[in-house]
Amino acid sequence: MRFAIVAVVLLFGSVNCGIIASHGGSGGGGHGGGHGGSGYSGSGLRTIAQGSAQQAHSAVASQHAAARQASYVAKSTLAQQAVQAAATAQAALAGKSVLLQNLEEQREEAHSALEAEIAQLHLAQESASAAKTAAQQAASHVSVLTSALNSAQSLAEHAEGAASHAAAELASQTSMVGKAKARLQAIEHQLSVVRVDFAATQEAAEKASSAAHEAQSNAAAAGAHATAELHESAAAQSVGHDDGSSYGAEIEVGGGGHEFHH
Repeated sequence: MRFAIVAVVLLFGSVNCGIIASHGGSGGGGHGGGHGGSGYSGSGLRTIAQGSAQQAHSAVASQHAAARQASYVAKSTLAQQAVQAAATAQAALAGKSVLLQNLEEQREEAHSALEAEIAQLHLAQESASAAKTAAQQAASHVSVLTSALNSAQSLAEHAEGAASHAAAELASQTSMVGKAKARLQAIEHQLSVVRVDFAATQEAAEKASSAAHEAQSNAAAAGAHATAELHESAAAQSVGHDDGSSYGAEIEVGGGGHEFHH
């Protein structure tokens, strides 16, 4: 646009310079004629006026041509500027397209990287959850084992106490068994002695009983024999005695036999 304005200014300047030069030539001729003759004539002024009119007409025509030329130059210049601007815009568009493509590729790469990181995060979360679960299970096992260990220690202490008590009972029972064995042996010895004495005593008692039975049998036989003899003697000597005397004699003999039996 500035270039077109400058061209128009230069065109008007050249036209004005031609007009001035034309006027100067005519004036110089007239001035010489005047100096050669009697000055400006009427025909000379007319000629000047006609020339000026022609020059003015030419100036107007040139002005239109200059305007058209200036418009063409301006439009051409603007068209070139538009083409250059369009080329610049296309270059900028191409640069922006490349930048956009690069950014889209970077976005895709960043999206893929984000998805990979998210997948790794999920794996890490799953691993952390599994590790936490394993740790909780291990802690539970440790608690169970600790409880079992405490119970086992308590049972071991009770078992040790029971074993000590059992050992003491065993020692006491062993001592009591020893004493019982000694007492049994003493009783068996005493029983053996008593059995020997009992056997001897029993044998003596049996012999005494047998002798006593034999003595009683002998006494009974002797008493019966004596009674029979007395009866025979009494019957023979006193057949005529009364019943009272006989009865008294029998009682006396019977009393004597009883005393002999005892």
